Amino acid sequence: MHTQSERSVTHRIRLAAAVAAVSAIITSPAFAGGPLPAPVVSWSGFYAGVHGGWGWGKSEFRDPLNSPANNPFFAYYNGPLAGGQLGYNWQLGNYVLGAEVDGSWSFVKGNTSTSPLLTSSTTNGVGYTALATATGRVGYASGQWLAYAKGGAAYARMELSSRFTPEITNYNRELFGAVGGVGLEVAFLRNVSAKVEYNAIFLPTETLHWVSQDTTSEIKHFVQVVKAGINVRFNGDGGLPR
Repeated sequence: MHTQSERSVTHRIRLAAAVAAVSAIITSPAFAGGPLPAPVVSWSGFYAGVHGGWGWGKSEFRDPLNSPANNPFFAYYNGPLAGGQLGYNWQLGNYVLGAEVDGSWSFVKGNTSTSPLLTSSTTNGVGYTALATATGRVGYASGQWLAYAKGGAAYARMELSSRFTPEITNYNRELFGAVGGVGLEVAFLRNVSAKVEYNAIFLPTETLHWVSQDTTSEIKHFVQVVKAGINVRFNGDGGLPR
């Protein structure tokens, strides 16, 4: 049987151990004055990643045979997209220059709300099945954060199916235009970063000849995209503090 003195010593040992454990936790980097140390980031080097997002936009149709009240008429579309990107950065102090290519499988589809000429019952009306960009980037880095702007060339594969009189017109085009955008990226693990980005895609005005009634429409396209993604940088050790 333990004496009162032995029980008291045992309780004190347990209390001291508990205090030591709690002190170790409280004085650790995660609890003493803030989060774990942020990575010391070098943005230079190659990187690759994946992204997902949402696109939306409209196409404007003008045709000499349309009534003034229905000229122009608009096709509206929106939907998800997903793909990947590959790029290279050069960091000069706080400034970052880069080049990037990306491509997305696109499900940005819709129809018109102002004219019966396009209908969602005919192969989703109008929409984009692929989007891609090739851009230059310029950014400013502050610690683990990078804010940037980008601009360059854009590609879109567009599909349209419409019913103008009883005959169906199928329209499949490869479109090339321009893109501009802005983004914000943060490094949160060794050589791994997350980004969110906005793109505005401008495609050239073109024409579509309808199969029924001898007329040609002029079409203008404009697409906007918001993407979120993850990048992995291939520049060796991410430089975490040791």
